[in-house]
Amino acid sequence: MISIYRVDSKFLAHIKWAFFATTNYSKSFKFNYSKMIHNKTKKTVSLINAKFSRGQGKPGTELGPSFLKTKFLLSNLENLNCPAIESVELEEEKVPSHEEEQFLHNRNLRSISQINKKLSNSVQKAIKDGHVPVLLGGDHSLAIGSVHGTANALGSHIGLIWVDAHADINTPLTSASGNLHGQSVSFLLYELDKYLPKLEAFSWVKPCLSARNMVYIGLRDLDPEETILVEKYKIKAYSMSDIQRLGIKQVLKETIDYLTIDGELMPLHVSVDIDSLDPWYAPSTGTPVLGGLSLPELMYIGNKIHETGKLSALDLVEVNPLLKNNDHDVEKTVFSASRAILSFFGYKTLGTKKDGHQVPLAKK
Repeated sequence: MISIYRVDSKFLAHIKWAFFATTNYSKSFKFNYSKMIHNKTKKTVSLINAKFSRGQGKPGTELGPSFLKTKFLLSNLENLNCPAIESVELEEEKVPSHEEEQFLHNRNLRSISQINKKLSNSVQKAIKDGHVPVLLGGDHSLAIGSVHGTANALGSHIGLIWVDAHADINTPLTSASGNLHGQSVSFLLYELDKYLPKLEAFSWVKPCLSARNMVYIGLRDLDPEETILVEKYKIKAYSMSDIQRLGIKQVLKETIDYLTIDGELMPLHVSVDIDSLDPWYAPSTGTPVLGGLSLPELMYIGNKIHETGKLSALDLVEVNPLLKNNDHDVEKTVFSASRAILSFFGYKTLGTKKDGHQVPLAKK
């Protein structure tokens, strides 16, 4: 399945590169990035494996961390001088049905709240210990705890970049599905607090971010109420049409400029839903939407954020290994997700190398 919203030569070239990559996983994309600034400063990564799926209705996202935490990911983080020095395991607690909280048709509120509270604490601890927390989800309701943790560790002056096909800014009063993975942003923004009903399970969550400090990238499937909120509060939002018109390079330049205040770029929390990619690159996800980012575009986002040195936390969510036509779908999705994560730590399509490593000369 290939999206057909771009038919120019640039898009055809993307298809060619994608076919090359996804039909031979041992090789890299033939894509020429501009020269990167090589950051010799050692960063350490705290992997937070959140095995959770109750923020949406399709089982399988709880398996995402097990598929993403691969030898390829760990070895390349090491090569990039960003080793994963610890791994936190978060699993949902079984909440008895009589103790579970619901509001209208919004369900599993206590389950979602409990894991997000643990996640917020884990993110705060990782940052205070000097690590970059990387959330491996799990569904996107986990961003409530992840972003909450970053904001509480660093203050509300953080910038949030939300890379997603969806705005996830519904409220419990507007959501048609009742799935909290489509409502995460409404729990985080000061401006939206007045739209949230009182939910006992989430009494610990306080808004932690201004709408001014948020940027969407990759939008292409919003509910009418979401469009109203994005426009009313003037949230900076780049749809796929904007990306087609401006190019991903210009979008990233404008994003970084927008989140730079008085000459200083904010600490950045980046939340990536794998469905930001076109389904051609990531078919194993719950709410795929045609016409998405290419993998080289998503990796360009990661590379440019890496160059800033301001990445404070990263989410990669909504990989669902149970949603597949065949095993190749899962392999392709994990391939894309792994390289997307690594790109935020400097991984290029040409791969990585260890400092000081040399190719041995042959004896003649």
